[in-house]
Amino acid sequence: MTVKTSQIGSYKLLGKLGEGGMALIYKALQPALQRTVVLKKLKDPNREIVNRFKQEALLSASFNHENLAAIYDFLYIGKSYYLVMEYIDGEDLRTIIDSMAPMSANAAALIILGIARGLEYTHARNIIHRDIKPSNILVSYEGGVKLIDFGVAKNDVSTRLTLTGMIVGTPAYMAPEQANGDALTHQSDIFPLGILLYEVLTGVKPFYGENNTEILAKIVQNKYTPPEQINPEIPRALRRIIKKALYKERSRRYQSVGEMIHDLESFLPWQIRSRKKEFLSRFMQKTKKAKVNSTHESIRVQQLIGLKSWPWRTARYLTIAAALFLAGLMFMQFKEHQIGYAQINLPEKGYSITIDDRKSYISKASMVNVGPLIRGMHRFEIKDLIKGGVNINMAFIESADTLFIRPAFSQKEINPQIIIKTEPAEASVMIDGQNVTGIEPEKLNIVPGTHSIIISHPGYNSTQTFVHMQSGQNYNLCFVLKKQ
Repeated sequence: MTVKTSQIGSYKLLGKLGEGGMALIYKALQPALQRTVVLKKLKDPNREIVNRFKQEALLSASFNHENLAAIYDFLYIGKSYYLVMEYIDGEDLRTIIDSMAPMSANAAALIILGIARGLEYTHARNIIHRDIKPSNILVSYEGGVKLIDFGVAKNDVSTRLTLTGMIVGTPAYMAPEQANGDALTHQSDIFPLGILLYEVLTGVKPFYGENNTEILAKIVQNKYTPPEQINPEIPRALRRIIKKALYKERSRRYQSVGEMIHDLESFLPWQIRSRKKEFLSRFMQKTKKAKVNSTHESIRVQQLIGLKSWPWRTARYLTIAAALFLAGLMFMQFKEHQIGYAQINLPEKGYSITIDDRKSYISKASMVNVGPLIRGMHRFEIKDLIKGGVNINMAFIESADTLFIRPAFSQKEINPQIIIKTEPAEASVMIDGQNVTGIEPEKLNIVPGTHSIIISHPGYNSTQTFVHMQSGQNYNLCFVLKKQ
């Protein structure tokens, strides 16, 4: 998306790059030096937001490190605040994860290593970033890794610049102490590094849920699926790094980001470390091609993978015959026990499909095949973009099986409709503390909002989830209890 050419002070706007919660981001030219820069324009001149904006300028302007984006200027023009920043020709890590995850072990380790080195520099200056997440990490096409956005960073001078009534940070990437509102240390930036390493190697976040409350609860409880269960090809050394970075107890977590850097460097071969930019540049060219070719009708949800790369890395150490045999055996076993699929049958093409709160896709046909999906519970949100209807299904994907979904839509402003299926079928169902077992779906008086659902049965582990239900939407929920 572009904007009409105009001037902001001495800077010539070239186009709009994006928009965040606080600011508009533009690409601009600084004619005096003939260099391309980024102009970050504050949207809301609220005093607290302006203070955060100024803090980002003051903190970042003092940085001089290859893994931190440079700040060139801070402007106040026409009653608007602007931050002039280094322009990085590349992609943010969110885009890279959506296009390429799970990544190769070396590419993943190099990107996390670059972020860690930037944090080591800021930590030495008593600055805690507090908002490490994919959109705040840029990787250039030349192979550079940059950490940006110190708007909510904390140092000895600025003890608490927090927007009234808002959580500082992004829930899915918070450390347990941050989620609890406890005092933060440099280790609070290490925990999200572990989350990022997990995500780039598997394609999914370790802590997820229907809402922020559920996500934060899992972080505080430290409940996550071991990464090797999603991608068995993750090297043991990287699995150890993830585990140590994600310890809830800070006494067991890395004591400094320098310790994590040591382990990442020990994992990477010296040939890769010495030519890191060249290696990442080649990787980014693949990312650029993947973006161009990403509009497939068969939606490949990056929840599981490793399928495109494993076990070829080990093949060079084996004879060709043995490698092929092991590859076939491992794939068939994994497919039999871990992978399932879904088929969505729509009235026509042109519906928006979102799986597990990831990137949305527009269907180009009435029948959409989705997969591979790792065995387990998945959320399917299907929107009628013309009439505005929405259908949400939560269903359990079995291994070596295909789930068929035929969504029904409702456009009326009525209470949400909910159908709950359980396995075993006679399980007890409680919604917001009220037993609704056996009540017909049309008689369930569910109002829009967030509801607690508890499923229990003697001899089985009970489960609880929170579902936000919107007016006029249909919800089909399926719960499978595990035996004690």
